Amino acid sequence: MVDFEEMKERYPRGMIVVQGLVMLIVSTLLSLILISPFYFFDNSIEIMVDIFTFPADLIPQPYNFSGIVLIPVGLLLIIWANYVLLHIGKIGLRNREPMQKPSNLVLVGPFKYTRNPIYLGCLLMLLGTVIVWSSVVTAFLMILVYIIFRRVFIKKEEIILEEEFGDEYRDFKNRVRRWF
Repeated sequence: MVDFEEMKERYPRGMIVVQGLVMLIVSTLLSLILISPFYFFDNSIEIMVDIFTFPADLIPQPYNFSGIVLIPVGLLLIIWANYVLLHIGKIGLRNREPMQKPSNLVLVGPFKYTRNPIYLGCLLMLLGTVIVWSSVVTAFLMILVYIIFRRVFIKKEEIILEEEFGDEYRDFKNRVRRWF
Protein backbone atom coordinates (compact mmCIF):
# COMPACT_ATOMS: atom_id res chain seq x y z
CA MET A 1 0.00 0.00 0.00
CA VAL A 2 1.09 3.58 -0.53
CA ASP A 3 2.56 5.45 2.46
CA PHE A 4 1.11 8.94 2.07
CA GLU A 5 3.13 10.40 4.93
CA GLU A 6 6.38 9.41 3.22
CA MET A 7 5.12 10.83 -0.07
CA LYS A 8 4.23 14.13 1.66
CA GLU A 9 7.81 14.35 2.90
CA ARG A 10 9.43 13.50 -0.43
CA TYR A 11 7.02 15.26 -2.82
CA PRO A 12 5.17 18.09 -1.03
CA ARG A 13 4.13 19.88 -4.23
CA GLY A 14 2.99 16.67 -5.86
CA MET A 15 0.88 15.80 -2.83
CA ILE A 16 -0.81 19.19 -2.99
CA VAL A 17 -1.80 18.38 -6.57
CA VAL A 18 -3.03 14.93 -5.46
CA GLN A 19 -5.05 16.49 -2.62
CA GLY A 20 -6.56 18.98 -5.08
CA LEU A 21 -7.52 16.18 -7.47
CA VAL A 22 -9.09 14.19 -4.64
CA MET A 23 -11.11 17.25 -3.58
CA LEU A 24 -12.18 17.77 -7.21
CA ILE A 25 -13.31 14.15 -7.53
CA VAL A 26 -15.18 14.21 -4.21
CA SER A 27 -16.90 17.51 -5.00
CA THR A 28 -17.87 16.23 -8.46
CA LEU A 29 -19.36 13.06 -6.96
CA LEU A 30 -21.25 15.06 -4.33
CA SER A 31 -22.56 17.38 -7.05
CA LEU A 32 -23.76 14.41 -9.07
CA ILE A 33 -25.47 12.95 -6.01
CA LEU A 34 -27.13 16.30 -5.34
CA ILE A 35 -28.29 16.87 -8.93
CA SER A 36 -29.19 13.29 -9.94
CA PRO A 37 -32.66 13.24 -8.31
CA PHE A 38 -33.71 16.08 -10.63
CA TYR A 39 -32.87 13.94 -13.66
CA PHE A 40 -34.41 10.73 -12.30
CA PHE A 41 -37.68 12.39 -11.33
CA ASP A 42 -37.81 14.46 -14.51
CA ASN A 43 -37.65 17.78 -12.69
CA SER A 44 -36.04 20.85 -14.05
CA ILE A 45 -32.63 22.03 -12.89
CA GLU A 46 -34.30 25.41 -12.36
CA ILE A 47 -35.46 24.10 -8.97
CA MET A 48 -31.81 23.90 -7.95
CA VAL A 49 -31.20 27.43 -9.20
CA ASP A 50 -34.25 28.62 -7.28
CA ILE A 51 -32.92 27.02 -4.09
CA PHE A 52 -29.58 28.79 -4.35
CA THR A 53 -31.12 32.13 -5.31
CA PHE A 54 -33.91 32.18 -2.72
CA PRO A 55 -35.45 34.70 -2.20
CA ALA A 56 -35.23 36.03 -5.72
CA ASP A 57 -33.85 39.54 -6.16
CA LEU A 58 -33.07 40.17 -2.51
CA ILE A 59 -30.48 42.60 -3.86
CA PRO A 60 -32.04 43.91 -7.09
CA GLN A 61 -30.16 44.10 -10.34
CA PRO A 62 -27.85 45.88 -11.23
CA TYR A 63 -26.78 46.42 -7.59
CA ASN A 64 -26.08 42.73 -7.08
CA PHE A 65 -23.26 42.97 -9.63
CA SER A 66 -21.28 45.03 -7.12
CA GLY A 67 -20.34 41.69 -5.56
CA ILE A 68 -18.28 40.92 -8.65
CA VAL A 69 -15.66 43.34 -7.31
CA LEU A 70 -15.17 41.34 -4.10
CA ILE A 71 -14.38 38.06 -5.85
CA PRO A 72 -11.11 39.18 -7.53
CA VAL A 73 -10.19 41.26 -4.45
CA GLY A 74 -10.41 38.10 -2.31
CA LEU A 75 -8.49 36.10 -4.90
CA LEU A 76 -5.72 38.73 -5.10
CA LEU A 77 -5.49 38.79 -1.30
CA ILE A 78 -5.02 35.00 -1.27
CA ILE A 79 -2.38 35.18 -4.01
CA TRP A 80 -0.54 38.01 -2.24
CA ALA A 81 -0.53 36.14 1.09
CA ASN A 82 0.72 32.94 -0.55
CA TYR A 83 3.45 34.85 -2.38
CA VAL A 84 4.60 36.45 0.87
CA LEU A 85 4.61 33.10 2.66
CA LEU A 86 6.50 31.29 -0.10
CA HIS A 87 9.02 33.87 -1.28
CA ILE A 88 9.47 36.42 1.48
CA GLY A 89 8.74 34.26 4.52
CA LYS A 90 10.51 31.24 3.00
CA ILE A 91 7.77 28.98 4.34
CA GLY A 92 7.57 25.85 2.21
CA LEU A 93 4.42 24.37 0.78
CA ARG A 94 4.27 21.61 3.38
CA ASN A 95 4.48 24.06 6.30
CA ARG A 96 1.65 26.20 4.93
CA GLU A 97 -1.00 23.55 5.38
CA PRO A 98 -3.45 24.38 8.16
CA MET A 99 -2.36 23.48 11.69
CA GLN A 100 1.26 22.71 10.76
CA LYS A 101 4.07 24.11 12.90
CA PRO A 102 5.59 26.97 10.88
CA SER A 103 9.32 27.54 10.59
CA ASN A 104 9.12 31.32 11.01
CA LEU A 105 6.62 34.09 11.72
CA VAL A 106 5.72 36.30 8.75
CA LEU A 107 4.83 39.90 9.66
CA VAL A 108 5.01 41.63 6.26
CA GLY A 109 2.72 42.02 3.26
CA PRO A 110 -0.95 41.42 3.98
CA PHE A 111 -0.02 40.15 7.44
CA LYS A 112 0.62 43.79 8.44
CA TYR A 113 -3.12 44.41 8.10
CA THR A 114 -4.78 41.10 8.98
CA ARG A 115 -3.65 37.98 10.82
CA ASN A 116 -5.58 35.69 8.48
CA PRO A 117 -5.39 37.06 4.92
CA ILE A 118 -6.03 33.70 3.23
CA TYR A 119 -9.19 33.04 5.23
CA LEU A 120 -10.25 36.68 4.74
CA GLY A 121 -9.75 36.32 0.98
CA CYS A 122 -11.92 33.20 0.93
CA LEU A 123 -14.65 34.98 2.89
CA LEU A 124 -14.49 38.03 0.59
CA MET A 125 -14.93 35.76 -2.42
CA LEU A 126 -17.89 34.05 -0.75
CA LEU A 127 -19.40 37.42 0.18
CA GLY A 128 -19.09 38.51 -3.44
CA THR A 129 -20.89 35.35 -4.50
CA VAL A 130 -23.64 35.96 -1.93
CA ILE A 131 -24.15 39.50 -3.25
CA VAL A 132 -24.13 38.46 -6.91
CA TRP A 133 -26.59 35.63 -6.33
CA SER A 134 -28.47 37.71 -3.73
CA SER A 135 -29.25 34.53 -1.89
CA VAL A 136 -30.07 33.76 1.71
CA VAL A 137 -29.01 30.13 1.23
CA THR A 138 -25.50 31.09 0.09
CA ALA A 139 -25.35 33.62 2.95
CA PHE A 140 -25.98 30.77 5.39
CA LEU A 141 -23.25 28.73 3.67
CA MET A 142 -20.86 31.67 4.03
CA ILE A 143 -21.70 31.97 7.73
CA LEU A 144 -21.07 28.24 8.13
CA VAL A 145 -17.66 28.59 6.45
CA TYR A 146 -16.86 31.56 8.73
CA ILE A 147 -17.74 29.51 11.82
CA ILE A 148 -15.58 26.61 10.63
CA PHE A 149 -12.65 28.96 9.93
CA ARG A 150 -13.00 30.69 13.29
CA ARG A 151 -13.71 27.74 15.57
CA VAL A 152 -11.65 25.00 13.93
CA PHE A 153 -8.74 26.39 11.94
CA ILE A 154 -7.93 29.80 13.43
CA LYS A 155 -8.36 28.72 17.03
CA LYS A 156 -5.96 25.78 16.66
CA GLU A 157 -3.49 27.73 14.50
CA GLU A 158 -3.27 30.54 17.06
CA ILE A 159 -2.51 28.01 19.82
CA ILE A 160 0.27 26.50 17.67
CA LEU A 161 1.70 29.94 16.85
CA GLU A 162 1.70 30.99 20.51
CA GLU A 163 3.52 27.81 21.46
CA GLU A 164 6.09 28.24 18.68
CA PHE A 165 6.78 31.98 18.83
CA GLY A 166 5.60 33.03 22.31
CA ASP A 167 5.84 36.77 23.04
CA GLU A 168 6.62 37.67 19.43
CA TYR A 169 3.29 36.25 18.29
CA ARG A 170 1.40 37.77 21.25
CA ASP A 171 2.80 41.21 20.32
CA PHE A 172 1.70 40.58 16.72
CA LYS A 173 -1.80 39.63 17.98
CA ASN A 174 -2.01 42.86 19.96
CA ARG A 175 -0.91 45.00 16.99
CA VAL A 176 -2.84 43.35 14.15
CA ARG A 177 -6.54 42.54 14.19
CA ARG A 178 -7.81 39.14 13.15
CA TRP A 179 -9.78 40.30 10.10
CA PHE A 180 -9.35 44.04 9.35
